[in-house]
Amino acid sequence: MVDYNLLPYQKELQDKAVAFTKEHITPYAVELDKADEIPMDLLQKAYEAGLMNLHVPKEAGGPGYNLLDETFVSEATGYGDAGCATSIMCNNLAFAPLMVDATIEQLQKYIQPLITGEKVKLGAFALTERNSGSDAGATTTMAEKQGDEWIINGRKCWITNAAKADLFTVFAQTDPKLGYKGIAVFMVPKDRGVEIGHIENKIGQRASNQAEVIFENVHIPEDCLVGEVGKGFHNAMKTLDKTRAGIAAIAAGVCQRCVDEASRFSITRKSFGSKIAKFQGIGFMLADMQGRALTAQQTTRYAAWLADNNMRNSTESAIAKVVASDNAMQNATDAIQIMGGYGYAEEYGMGVIFRGAKLLQIYEGTNQINRLVIMGNLKKRAKTLNTGFKLNYEGIDAPDHTWAPQ
Repeated sequence: MVDYNLLPYQKELQDKAVAFTKEHITPYAVELDKADEIPMDLLQKAYEAGLMNLHVPKEAGGPGYNLLDETFVSEATGYGDAGCATSIMCNNLAFAPLMVDATIEQLQKYIQPLITGEKVKLGAFALTERNSGSDAGATTTMAEKQGDEWIINGRKCWITNAAKADLFTVFAQTDPKLGYKGIAVFMVPKDRGVEIGHIENKIGQRASNQAEVIFENVHIPEDCLVGEVGKGFHNAMKTLDKTRAGIAAIAAGVCQRCVDEASRFSITRKSFGSKIAKFQGIGFMLADMQGRALTAQQTTRYAAWLADNNMRNSTESAIAKVVASDNAMQNATDAIQIMGGYGYAEEYGMGVIFRGAKLLQIYEGTNQINRLVIMGNLKKRAKTLNTGFKLNYEGIDAPDHTWAPQ
């Protein structure tokens, strides 16, 4: 059973993230969004505050936090701005496949130098391609073994933090005839000849950068292979089961921010001689919004807790991502409705929150793909169920089929 009491170190980490967000993100979210670039100064401050690279083990120079710990930081920074939170927490996604299959020696060689220097350095999770977004097993980026090297050729797109990344975690095909069973994972340093192509011009989360990454005969050492050849797709699915909780946590922060902005507005705005918080229609909307925020937070933390306790969380992480991001989008919509023209005007900031919330429903597996994950797991579970009723399967297609008690 989940223990809802935060340990002292967790409370300290959460308080630090909340304080950081209040000082460095929330007051500047609109300006950071308008700048439309990775806020490297902000990331440097987050790095110095110990809010990045949270899951890297102590043996490789990291703090060794678990996934639940990460959600406290993502939720706090997401409250300030989803784009900033994405940039701050992206290293957790970039390095997550390495936490799954890399050896400590690999982490010490390739990751430790990135996370222990004076300046912040970024990683990038390079899975998506133009024709293989949701269909991760259809990757066409190729990795060919030649002697004691691997040669990477291909293009990735929508890669977060790519324009500033120093290391790319790349999923590539080693044998097209094998399909998804031929995919492998590689650590590819930027200085090996990686090029950055088109940088996306997004409608939201503009403090986060997504770009095309080009690999043309990029040579990397043999020890850049992570795990075994052919295990890359399994690594990607296992990685996403873990990291979806991080996206859900950002969404949970957005949910609560919308509640707070709308409720604060409702106790100051007057209409028909009364503060609009007194109107039942507004009060019911706020109550529903708070319910969505709490639901987002708790489903997120439960999914993370399962992963930390080495329990399968494929269904729960997908649910957390779907529920939290859908709730964030609905709360952002309702907050704008409650605030009326003030919510719709750019200068008051809700536009940044609204546009940022939308992307949460798309990346890290669209919500439709996550629903497929949930549905698939439900089908598997249904085959093992004995619910107390017996179905007469013989006539299932006939008009007179009946349910009969067992």
